[in-house]
Amino acid sequence: MAQASFTVGDLLRDPSLSMSILAGEGGQERAVLWAHSCEKAEPHRWLGPHELLMTIGVCVPSGSRAQAEFIAQLDDAGLSGIAIGDDGIAPRLTKALFEAADERGFPVLAAGESTPFAAVGRTVAAANSDRQTMHLLLLARLYQAAGRQDERTRRSGELLGEVFGTALTVIDEATGCVVIGDGVIAAPAGKTYPLNTGRPTRLLVDGDAPLDGFSLVHLTQVLSVDAKGILQDAETRIRERRRLLERVLADGDAEAWAGLRSLWGGERRFRVLVVDAGERAVLAFALSALPWAAAPNGGRQMIAVAAGELDAVRELVAEAGVVAGVSTEYQSPADLAGAVAEAETAREEASARGEAWREFVGRRVSLLARSRSESDEIIRMVLGELAGDEPRHDSLRETLFAFLDCDARWNRTAEALGIHRQSLVYRLDQVERITGRSVRRVKDLSEFWLARCAWRADIREGRRGVRTDGGGLAG
Repeated sequence: MAQASFTVGDLLRDPSLSMSILAGEGGQERAVLWAHSCEKAEPHRWLGPHELLMTIGVCVPSGSRAQAEFIAQLDDAGLSGIAIGDDGIAPRLTKALFEAADERGFPVLAAGESTPFAAVGRTVAAANSDRQTMHLLLLARLYQAAGRQDERTRRSGELLGEVFGTALTVIDEATGCVVIGDGVIAAPAGKTYPLNTGRPTRLLVDGDAPLDGFSLVHLTQVLSVDAKGILQDAETRIRERRRLLERVLADGDAEAWAGLRSLWGGERRFRVLVVDAGERAVLAFALSALPWAAAPNGGRQMIAVAAGELDAVRELVAEAGVVAGVSTEYQSPADLAGAVAEAETAREEASARGEAWREFVGRRVSLLARSRSESDEIIRMVLGELAGDEPRHDSLRETLFAFLDCDARWNRTAEALGIHRQSLVYRLDQVERITGRSVRRVKDLSEFWLARCAWRADIREGRRGVRTDGGGLAG
């Protein structure tokens, strides 16, 4: 690191300047990189961090409240302190000004009548000349470290942290997910600085970290580029994997299933999680090295993971602080909808019990991967009387299947069937009465979808007929 900063205390200790402190003694360790005289109103707008304001008092307002606000504005702007000349021009300094300065540790200095501001400025400039050389060396190290980063060290931020001798953490503001640094979730603490990343992020810095304004400007520029790239890559993964998962759920797409297996390193066995706080959970997975794919599930997210990674998945979910329900283990894409239903059931039980993680225990919903008889069993179990041959049941069953094919959208389904929305509501009410399941619950919709897939598979195999009399949609 660069050498220690020149401070307010160093100015006070210089006998040639004859300066004294009136208030804010706790701020004597504040760095002073430049000293500038200003008599314009609102000087905090014209000076920057680590700069000392020198004034004969023209810019100092009168009155207790105004002077307290004046000190707050200077401190919030990051100034090192204020030096007021003893020329009899400044208004009377109030008790409120001194109290505000003491509370904030903001130094208020008195410059003797024999101390020209030019002498103060030359002292600060001379003291910082060596520091400017050190800054150039520091910049060289910073950009060399940035150029040496690979994917892992860019994500960890360790090379940049070594340059400044402190751990660096960048978080996504909306979710608290760690974009750069250690851990999964971090809460703002110490000093925080916004980064220019499109999606709002912040740099978290330990309050004791040896960073001055000069270093911070360049560090935040590098981290903004790194964090923006990491988030863009994560968002691309989220979109691409969502498409794969939705294609498998929709019709068992073989190419999409191969894509999921490739993500899982060739692993055939998988589990499904249904989690709340979906945005946080999905971004946490996207920023991790775990194999996963996620898609919306009502107001939550379903996440398919390789079964062999369950321990690491559980650890990530715990750190993310979300409630998760987990399915049993499956191998076939035909079982994906059933796994979602299991995971949703487990999530509901976890919420009811105040648990953060619960694995499904009970009878499996999905039977399609094993035999035709088991496929018939799920149709019988879910559809009940709707699996019969009566025309009325045919119409209700095909109405239900149309509702599922239209993504549970009421108006779209009514248009597809050529019926009024109220007629659709009536038919689906009859479906709910006969089956004991609701088209408004994700768990029941998953089971309906599974039965629909089994029924359509039977049609493709010639084991069931296709209606052509207009009583329902053709299979």
